[in-house]
Amino acid sequence: MKGPRHGRFRFTCLSGLGFCLAGMLLCPGCSTGPFGHRTWTCDEQADHVMGRQDYEAGIVLHERLLKEAPENGLAWYHLGYAYGQTGDHGKEVSCYEKAMGLGFEEGHIFFNLGMAYGELDEVEKSIRVFRKAVHKDPNRADNYFGLAMACYSNLEDEEAEEAFLKAIKIDPHHLDARLHLSALYRDKGNSRKACDELRKILEIDPTHSMARQLLRSIEEP
Repeated sequence: MKGPRHGRFRFTCLSGLGFCLAGMLLCPGCSTGPFGHRTWTCDEQADHVMGRQDYEAGIVLHERLLKEAPENGLAWYHLGYAYGQTGDHGKEVSCYEKAMGLGFEEGHIFFNLGMAYGELDEVEKSIRVFRKAVHKDPNRADNYFGLAMACYSNLEDEEAEEAFLKAIKIDPHHLDARLHLSALYRDKGNSRKACDELRKILEIDPTHSMARQLLRSIEEP
């Protein structure tokens, strides 16, 4: 029976990837608005502390709100994100699942849930959730990237490669997808394809030190 390639997988140095609460809350209609047939409003102060990345305070304030309004799917979503930022991925997953159980399936909730399962080393669950993310929004490159990372961690290289390539097709400047695709090619012994992806990264961002370092390690005898 095959085991995971790297165990728990992490998304590091992924600029612009995933759910940026601070940015989201600055957008009109993100913390208040129609979600399917429901309208949820999150506490302004709770969202404010989250926007300044005070996640401990965000947890306290969102939990206070949810005691009064336990059916608020948006608040459960925000609370889950806050727990994730403090490293408590078990509670993060629980909050996202509560939000989804209430009918909240907006934004990046599938993506974030997939990431949280990955952090908990529950890669099979992560893969299933990322597949849902792709089904819900097939035009978002990050959804394919998350699926690719989960599959890559679980040694499902064929699906991982396909998902990496779809992420890159949607967003040719998705450097993290190119970087991890190069690692997959390197693991499969295809140095030419690995180097091709690394060179494309450097064409887009000549200052990308990791790509330069990896390219040098492959090319040098």
